[in-house]
Amino acid sequence: MHYILNTTFTVGSTKPGPVGGKIGGPTMFGAINNDAPKLTNTKFKPGTSYTLIYIKKLDDGVEYTFKTSSGDIIVEKFNSCNDADMVIASIKGEKLPNYESIYSKIRS
Repeated sequence: MHYILNTTFTVGSTKPGPVGGKIGGPTMFGAINNDAPKLTNTKFKPGTSYTLIYIKKLDDGVEYTFKTSSGDIIVEKFNSCNDADMVIASIKGEKLPNYESIYSKIRS
């Protein structure tokens, strides 16, 4: 899980990152381009700011709860935390670190 509670983003205002963008979590060398799931059937609206306020583990995925800048609550279900991270990274215009590579180096 890369993005944690209180991560904020605005849909439609991506910045090229991570060089030109603000990083929402720890970054490491070897960051990979993400292939985020497409934002189809999403409740995110362009021009709206969101803050991640709750993450709930489900039997068949995870549920992320966001609060909008106007105080509305939006709940999005993802297959995994990794899928959620890729969507958020895509919206923020950021790259995610290649955690698998990092963990394999630590294990060896």
